[in-house]
Amino acid sequence: MSESVLLETRKICKVYRTGQTDVHALREVTLTVAEGSLTLLTGPSGSGKTTLLSLLGALDRPSSGQVLFRGSVLSSFSDVALARLRRRMGFVFQGFSLIAGLPVWENITYPLVPQGMPRRERYALAQQLLSQMGMADKLDRSPIELSGGEKQRVAVARAFAGQPEVIFADEPISNLDAANRQAVLSLLEEYHRSGHTLILSTHDPGIVSLPCTVYELEKGEVKAVTIPDKKLFD
Repeated sequence: MSESVLLETRKICKVYRTGQTDVHALREVTLTVAEGSLTLLTGPSGSGKTTLLSLLGALDRPSSGQVLFRGSVLSSFSDVALARLRRRMGFVFQGFSLIAGLPVWENITYPLVPQGMPRRERYALAQQLLSQMGMADKLDRSPIELSGGEKQRVAVARAFAGQPEVIFADEPISNLDAANRQAVLSLLEEYHRSGHTLILSTHDPGIVSLPCTVYELEKGEVKAVTIPDKKLFD
């Protein structure tokens, strides 16, 4: 049986205007992401990893070229339709992107508010997720009371909360100590082992031990592609 393609890009470019200068963040990048796969976007700082991740996650639009989700071209979607699509995705951002004025449990579940999930159910879901991550005692804490590793685990829990079809994680273990790096990676790998699609950007392709497709970026272009010899799921 052939693999189902979840995401695809066709010669996408992204150009930013800085003063009088055009900055080409991506140049005609073409790739495919199979459903249930693990994909790494690697390369040095400034290679275009974060930009590519944001385009795949429908957080931004390309300057040219096409991004497709399950065969549908995203440029044809309205802003409202893209917002609905993003509810089917999970995101782990650099810098955590937690809201200081909300307790941890609300940080985890606030993306579910537009879906109409009652407050009691959201609290119970956050409690369940934090228990799995060894942070049950942090449920009502403020994010400012957490360590960097704890904040990243909360960010991962938030990504899991909506049971997304795919998770995008942008340098998810940068600036973490060894113990927290392994804890966060283990959570993401377990999500992937359950059959979900996971796309990570990282400067270090050796961070995961599971079979994965690796796209190596340099100056906005795909310089090399490594495809695993065998499928993770038979």
